[in-house]
Amino acid sequence: MPRRRPLARTTVLLTALGVAACGEPAGDRLLLTSTYTDEVIALDPADGRVVRRTAVDPRPTERDEPTGVAVAPDGERWVAVTQGAEAGAHVFGRDGASERPAISLGLRAAGRPGVDPEGRRVLVPEYWLGDASPGGAALLTLDDGAVTRLPPLCAAPHQAAWSPDGRWVAVPCALDDLLLLLDGATLAVRHRVALSPAAADRLAAPETTAAPDTVVAGAGAGATGAPLVRPMNVAWAPDSGRLWVTLLRQGAVAAIDTTGTEIARAPVPRGPAGIAVTPDGHRLIVPARDDFLVAVLDAATLETLDRLVVADDPNPHGVVISPDGSTAYVTREGTARSPGGVTALRIADGTILWRTEAGAFTLDLRWQRAANR
Repeated sequence: MPRRRPLARTTVLLTALGVAACGEPAGDRLLLTSTYTDEVIALDPADGRVVRRTAVDPRPTERDEPTGVAVAPDGERWVAVTQGAEAGAHVFGRDGASERPAISLGLRAAGRPGVDPEGRRVLVPEYWLGDASPGGAALLTLDDGAVTRLPPLCAAPHQAAWSPDGRWVAVPCALDDLLLLLDGATLAVRHRVALSPAAADRLAAPETTAAPDTVVAGAGAGATGAPLVRPMNVAWAPDSGRLWVTLLRQGAVAAIDTTGTEIARAPVPRGPAGIAVTPDGHRLIVPARDDFLVAVLDAATLETLDRLVVADDPNPHGVVISPDGSTAYVTREGTARSPGGVTALRIADGTILWRTEAGAFTLDLRWQRAANR
């Protein structure tokens, strides 16, 4: 598909703003973070139209970079997290109206937030890449805006993902090749899963030596801060019995059960970042940002069943699946000379249903249910 010219992009943008100004149509939404324009963009999943743009604490000379968004299961509230001088949270109602002033999280940075199945608590990991010092997390209670800091967890925790039954929170740690399983009630760490041999060696080291999260000066690949596999994002099975984690640097996906045991690992196309599982638990959808592909995997065996080509979409990254399991919506980061956006793919045969150019450096994508659906 040929790239659209800048004038065409401008026309689409003006049309989308006009739709929003005339009143937003009803229905489910896709919420897309645009980190370079300080906004969360709402799309109609039926056709990709931009129906709303919500500014998230824009400052004239700074990029506040909404790095992630979490949506309550009923769709009534959603939270965008930003990282300016320090990480913050912004709570919005269904229609994008702000519910309270920005909330300081007391973190150096913010990764992908996760909301519990009841829609009352949001956990924000401290995805700090300034050095390999351990990052913690902040727990935000939506009813009163209270924030509780968690102690350091690991180096660069990237995502917090509650299991569907609420018993667990999975946290992949990008800079030390660990996956943490937290107790969903207390948020205490129950399992530390080593995803590389070097990480396993660190976990097995006696307590009198350097702790697993300690930065070792001059250490090579595999040490904290120099990961071999770089875990990034997870998806939980619908029955909460296992989860899958993408290993960006290795080009693989690993399956982990709730005892902290790795039960399978398989290669996928290069640069897997986001991951999602179909509602029936049978298929995994994995964008491969370095190959301009979207891989379809058998969730039980991790066999790659299909490779959906998205050659016109630079750096496919995030993904969400429609509730009926038929469509994958994939974000593309874009480049310095091309915008970001979302592509809708029919999972059964890879047909591109629509493509929308929206925002810049677009990473996270979440589904928002319509009212009373």
